[in-house]
Amino acid sequence: MQLLAIILYSKSGNRQVLDFTPGALNVVTGESKTGKSALLEIVESCLGRDAVQMPVGPITSTVSWYAALFQLDSGRVFVGRPAPKPGKASTQQAMIVFGADLEPLEYDELEVNADTNAVREQLGRRIGIEENLHEPPTGSSRQAVEAHIGHAALLCLQRQSEIADPGFLFHRQGEQFMAQTLKDTIPYFLGAVPRDQALKRAQLAAAKRDVRSADTARQQALQASQTAEAGLASVWREAFTLGMVQDEQQPDRDTALSLLYQAVNAGPVPAEADPETATRRNALTMQRDDLRTRLKAITTDRETLLQQDTTATDYAGAVRTQTARLASLNLLDVPPDTDAPTSTACALCGSPLHEPDPTAAELHASLARLTVQLEDVEAARPARRAALTTLDEQADVLRAQIRATDRALQALASTFAATERLSDTSRHDFMRGRIHASLAALPSSTDTEVARLRGLLAVAQARVDALTAELDPTEEREQLTSRLVAISQDMTEWADRLQLEHSGQNVRLDLSRLTVVTDTEQGPAPLFRIGSGENWIGYHVIAHLALHRYFTRQHRPVPRILMLDQPTQVWYRSEVDQASGAPEDDTDRAAVTRLFRLLYDVVHELAPDLQIIVSDHANLDEPWFQDSVSHNWRGGRKLIPQTWIDEAAH
Repeated sequence: MQLLAIILYSKSGNRQVLDFTPGALNVVTGESKTGKSALLEIVESCLGRDAVQMPVGPITSTVSWYAALFQLDSGRVFVGRPAPKPGKASTQQAMIVFGADLEPLEYDELEVNADTNAVREQLGRRIGIEENLHEPPTGSSRQAVEAHIGHAALLCLQRQSEIADPGFLFHRQGEQFMAQTLKDTIPYFLGAVPRDQALKRAQLAAAKRDVRSADTARQQALQASQTAEAGLASVWREAFTLGMVQDEQQPDRDTALSLLYQAVNAGPVPAEADPETATRRNALTMQRDDLRTRLKAITTDRETLLQQDTTATDYAGAVRTQTARLASLNLLDVPPDTDAPTSTACALCGSPLHEPDPTAAELHASLARLTVQLEDVEAARPARRAALTTLDEQADVLRAQIRATDRALQALASTFAATERLSDTSRHDFMRGRIHASLAALPSSTDTEVARLRGLLAVAQARVDALTAELDPTEEREQLTSRLVAISQDMTEWADRLQLEHSGQNVRLDLSRLTVVTDTEQGPAPLFRIGSGENWIGYHVIAHLALHRYFTRQHRPVPRILMLDQPTQVWYRSEVDQASGAPEDDTDRAAVTRLFRLLYDVVHELAPDLQIIVSDHANLDEPWFQDSVSHNWRGGRKLIPQTWIDEAAH
């Protein structure tokens, strides 16, 4: 995407067309106050910025529409922006038209047919900006940022106040939140993030949802399976107590269900089974009591183990304290078998001691004994933890058996209460119906279903792990570093060519601080610690040139336009120099020539894929420079024709 023309429309319908050459260096040279700086603001407005930054004066009092004609790979696009209404500093209204051979439109063809969001979206899509999304770190209050052509424009423009600023490197960097936006979006424009990053992030979010759904389904199925097992055990005990099945021990699930359905459909329970029912019911009650007793014993054992663990922890803490105190003996380098005489008197007052101080050998023995005890305590911990786990598992099994037994006893009690006055046949039919209803109410989840859902969960989790690895921030940082190394090589070479301070040292782009850094023998020197306006401008120019050379060669989705406003301002100190366009000082003239020659050579190296537009006082008497002059606003020529100004005055 390159600029073919800037078009201004007066309030009376007149048109001012400024043509530019794509794939070349375009110099707009002229005296002060001719409107050169407004060109950058017009281009930024036509790239979709809401705020209008036109300087108040002739341009705002005479212009009704601002427009730009761009060349795309697939054709041309005309973007127009109506001037804001009086008293307004911004507008979202816009006009956008695509065509193969578009020319600047006439005034009566202008109409609002879009807004700035549509302009950014359509232009971005046509220069290759794909779906992308920078996710801030977890816990950050920042929102996700999607890079668009408005962010790309920040890398293409340098105002007069920005190109000589040692504190800021990029366009609008000093505005609120803009520095962080640049840090978040530049890696995308450099290609340090995957091309399908947004798609993969969406897939990762969907995969995480699948994991949550699969885990919920698995847990529900597992719970249902456990409930079904407990319910089946209860029904089996009830059926056995009623004499409908013969085996007291429940077989596997499928066999148990088959036998229970056979019992339900087999006909009335034999009358001789009734006397056994009371006996089996009593046995079931005794079984429940036995289970409760066993559970109580396990609970007691568990509490004992927990108490032992707490006691061992306290004891280990005390032993560690004593061991730490005695360990200082090793610092004295006293042999453990030293048999020095025991002192029986106080070292301070000379009074006899009732208990003599221990010898070095006794202290070493105490340290060894405590160390062994501490090792024994630590060695017992894994066994205690394993024992606690075993007791917990046994307790869970007993609780499930107690619940099943309680349910069976409750069901039997309800059955006998409901059938107390019924005939034998009716009572037996009621029992069969109750068993059948209980079987029908059992959850259908099985171990097979649980295993299937567990497999689905594993597949979903593997998908999450794979996508997370592909979106690894570490890999993104490595990719970014690799690209910045390539850019720094150009910056280092061009710093030498422009004879900047610290030339000969490595020059690099520091995106964490959004500045240029030179690696000197005294350490890294960021731009704001390098003196003189000549260096500030020079490092700004080589940084943006290196970026655009990389963008161009790597086919990154950034407009192939670099606009620089007044890059030679520090060399044009007098009005005489500004009026002539040629500095009188030979040193200044040489520096200006080096700067423009670098711009010219880089454009020609990358031709026709890069366009540089410079608004400046410079008007060098060099053939290659004069070939690059697109507009020379001297001798009364300027951005706004005098006739427009006179017309507005009347």
